[in-house]
Amino acid sequence: MRLVIHNGSRAWGGNEKWLALVARGLLERGHRVVVACRPAGPVREELERRGIPTAGVRPGGDLDLPAAFRFARWLRSERPDAVLLTTWNRIYWGGWAARRAGVGRVVVRLGIVRPLPGMGKYRHAFRRYVDAMIVNSTEIEATWHRTASGLPPGGVHVIRNGIEARPGRSNALRAELGIGAEVPLVAGVGRLTPRKGFDLLLEALARVPDRGARVAIAGAGEAEGELRALADALGVADRVHWLGFRHDVDAVLAGSDIFVLSSRNEGMANAMLEAMAAGALVVATEVAGVREALGAREGRPAAGWIVRPDDVASLTSGLTAALDAIRTAPAVADAMRAEARARITEWFGVGRMLDEVERVLFGVAGSGAGGVGGHAGGRGAVGGSTAHGVAAV
Repeated sequence: MRLVIHNGSRAWGGNEKWLALVARGLLERGHRVVVACRPAGPVREELERRGIPTAGVRPGGDLDLPAAFRFARWLRSERPDAVLLTTWNRIYWGGWAARRAGVGRVVVRLGIVRPLPGMGKYRHAFRRYVDAMIVNSTEIEATWHRTASGLPPGGVHVIRNGIEARPGRSNALRAELGIGAEVPLVAGVGRLTPRKGFDLLLEALARVPDRGARVAIAGAGEAEGELRALADALGVADRVHWLGFRHDVDAVLAGSDIFVLSSRNEGMANAMLEAMAAGALVVATEVAGVREALGAREGRPAAGWIVRPDDVASLTSGLTAALDAIRTAPAVADAMRAEARARITEWFGVGRMLDEVERVLFGVAGSGAGGVGGHAGGRGAVGGSTAHGVAAV
């Protein structure tokens, strides 16, 4: 089958990491996949570094009708069976171009809680152009069930993110930073933007009783200057390591004792799942997907500490509890690590994710066989339904 994935981001983040994993997996299953993205920048560079075909063509902004026509012409030449749109503000023109090119199926992927706005272009896109949407948590699904989106019944599919196997614990990061094994090391990963809440992490670091703990933040973004200034003002600048953008996030997580997800809004965060797989203890704000991944349920113990979002006191309490577990309760820490790894194996496998994505995109699962649900220029049907697997508690 032939798939075009569109992504218009200027930066590499969790959404881009997800689409790269999907693109590579579908390529390995025999599908033809190409990612339409910005002609230059970190997204195209990273995709090509990973061996994923790209094209520097994409729909433009609201008033850029020529770009939409160019994208439609390009799609007509590619003749994809499905188009997967992963950038929210290009849903309208991306969907319009796909329909104009006769693409049989248009799917949107939404990775954070984002209610359908009142703007007419989005509602029009979901009524006329979009067949289905992939979300990664039941919270996002519930938001859309409360929205008159125009999607057909069963059009929202919860597909939990998949995580690849990770290497064991590593001392490479500590060696790079000159930190001894006795020093607790806390990691934060993500773009340096207000939504990611790194200001909350810095404030919590300033409040925890363990003054020996260090924080390593892997990421880049427009808020870096403000965050560095905040670290100075809080008196913790000498305990914070700014790693910048890293290709080796798995090594950062494998070298950290604790991972903190401090986001104010999120989907099923890839970095959180990667930390669980890498054996880091996890402290996370209760944003979408966190309770599904970490909460105690069905007789199973919690796999991490869940704290209130945008609440420094709550984050401080969770981080303090994790640091105390490392210092004084290693059995508690080991039990949480074991539960987290078990959940990654049982609930967040890549093969399961690819099967479900394949079914939504093409109406098939496994090895690229089968036909396309739908017909050119109209809404299609997907064979089978996507299982949710983990319900929110």
